[in-house]
Amino acid sequence: MSTQASPAETKDPVTKRGINVWKIIVIIALVLAVAGLAFELTRHKETDLEKAARLIQQGKAAMAIPMLEKLSREEPDDANVFPWLAQGYLATERYAEGRTALDTALRLKLPPQKLAPVIQQFADYYQRRGDFDEAEKLYQSVTRVYTGHDFDPGKARMYLVWGESNILNNQLQEAVQHLQLAQSLASEETVKKTIPHKLSDCYRRLAAMAEANHDDQEAIKLLEKSLSVCDEPLTRVQLALIYARNGQTEKAIENYESVSSEDPNNLEVRHRLIELLMAKHDYNKAQIALSDLTDKEKSVDDYELLADVNLKIHNYAGAVRALEEASSLRPSVPLLEKLKATLLLWSDQLNSEKKYQEATSVKGHADRVDEQLATMKGTDVTSEDLNPDADQQGWDPNKPPIAIVFSRNWLAKDSLTPEGKIKIKNITGAPISDLTLTAVFFDNTTRKRNGSVALPVASPSSAPIEADGERWLYFSCPQTVKIDHLLAVKIMWQGTFLKEFPVSKR
Repeated sequence: MSTQASPAETKDPVTKRGINVWKIIVIIALVLAVAGLAFELTRHKETDLEKAARLIQQGKAAMAIPMLEKLSREEPDDANVFPWLAQGYLATERYAEGRTALDTALRLKLPPQKLAPVIQQFADYYQRRGDFDEAEKLYQSVTRVYTGHDFDPGKARMYLVWGESNILNNQLQEAVQHLQLAQSLASEETVKKTIPHKLSDCYRRLAAMAEANHDDQEAIKLLEKSLSVCDEPLTRVQLALIYARNGQTEKAIENYESVSSEDPNNLEVRHRLIELLMAKHDYNKAQIALSDLTDKEKSVDDYELLADVNLKIHNYAGAVRALEEASSLRPSVPLLEKLKATLLLWSDQLNSEKKYQEATSVKGHADRVDEQLATMKGTDVTSEDLNPDADQQGWDPNKPPIAIVFSRNWLAKDSLTPEGKIKIKNITGAPISDLTLTAVFFDNTTRKRNGSVALPVASPSSAPIEADGERWLYFSCPQTVKIDHLLAVKIMWQGTFLKEFPVSKR
């Protein structure tokens, strides 16, 4: 016999569960209410000053200013108000009121770390206006209140920018003064690294002005100061030129050697160094310098000079090698004759030393060169026959009207486009109003032309070259060249060959 629960008994467990759920919900609600009340009671309420500061940081300075002005009236001794008020005025272009608020903050002696950003903002504003005097006055006011170095980085940057502005306006003495102040205050690495280069440049420019006034001694002093600040190749080259002009050859050589050591690819300096060494008759050093030069610049002229220097120090083997290199670049009767004569001298020297076998070998080499000469004589035209002589008296109109006084030609690293520059001088004794030269790029490896460019010098529609005047010409030849080939530039005038220059690789 089964029994059944009454309806009341059936509903009772469900009812109990429902009551328990509601109890839990009520408890959770009470806990949340108590927590919310506790949070509200303990939460930090934003003060008017904090709200104003937040508005300024959000770019809403106009909304913050009334609050800050009210606080400044109600609490005139609260130093924390005035930096924010100064920033608010600055942001809303109320500059005079901003400066007054900033001066008040200075008078109340806030901690430097709180005031430094505001000082920097005002200093930057004055600098943007170009009012460096006012920026300096601001920092002077700061210095009277604070004795530490908290504001030195800002002052250093201010003096650096001031010095740069002086340079742009060619106020070089003032630039030096401000850059020196910046250097004495700088602590940031970027600023410390920038100043010496700018200061060195100022001294170089002042030296150039002294040179223009024919005061070489003052120029030397300024360039020595430049070196003491920052040892740069430009300074040493300028200094070497003055020393050489004043007959102080040793000091000129010393500076050129320093540049050559620092920048092995500065071939112009190497040429000048070699000229001074030759003038001083220091042939051993000249031989070393020329050997280094020919490793980088393979030129007939350089090899011939190297051969001459080797002969002066009785290095016949070196002279023969140099002449053979020159002949491989551009074979000519004069070069082969010079090579033959050198071989015969070497043979005689070996005979005098009783080195008969070596002497016979060298003599045999001379005989082979003599055979080459027999096939070339009468067909070779030397460049010397065609080159203009700037010192000749009475210019012949059938000859080139200019002399090439300087040339450098190069192929930049990873480039296939040779470039060059030459300086020419008018040797006619009269202005030249119509002149065009041609630069022919010649591949000495394949013995073929590799492009050419016209070099307009003067025309009826342009300024003429005055008598004895000089002019720079820059050019490039957008032709594909092989990086391992020996390239040269031949300068032509009306089809007449003037001079050939090597293209050095960088």
